[in-house]
Amino acid sequence: MRRTTTWLALFGASMALIVAACGGSSTATTPPSSTGPGASGAPAGGGANGGFATSKQLEATLPTSVAGVTLTTGSLDVLQLYSTGNQTANILTLMVTGLGVSPAQVGAAAAADSGGKIQIVAAQFSGASSSAIQTQIEAVAKQVDPNVTLASSTVGGKSVTTATFPGSHTGPVVAYITGDTLYLVQSSDPALTEDAVKQLP
Repeated sequence: MRRTTTWLALFGASMALIVAACGGSSTATTPPSSTGPGASGAPAGGGANGGFATSKQLEATLPTSVAGVTLTTGSLDVLQLYSTGNQTANILTLMVTGLGVSPAQVGAAAAADSGGKIQIVAAQFSGASSSAIQTQIEAVAKQVDPNVTLASSTVGGKSVTTATFPGSHTGPVVAYITGDTLYLVQSSDPALTEDAVKQLP
């Protein structure tokens, strides 16, 4: 269970915490630090289409309810995350490095229910191809646990990759990629996963 949580939660725990702190469908609005990436206040290469603007747009693509379970959504300033040294940046670093993009090109958002039944994490890597994201997320999964089982299947009418980690009791992690955006869905209830993926773009 710890390994599965490592892959998904290190990528989305901070977003989920932000969502919980907001107490509703909200957006974290902490500005970039005066030091570190994005210190100038304008994401390098990101402009109006990158950075936090992308995160807020990405949040709008997440469902607010799946199979009758209400979700709270939130978005994250990735540049702020990097500047504060949050551990979520560990997984983002692996993705960013492998894809050859900068943090300013990344948007991140999450959705979760208060009871912990399902968590959805979204990340947009502007300029990256679907095939590159697929290759990198599989590499990250294997780095977390070489014994992970990766399987291609159809969930919610979409082609996905399911990562099953040995000994996990929290359900598999379903990775759905569309364009330059990656969605990770985790739930022990297949019905919730099915409806969540079905509602994604």
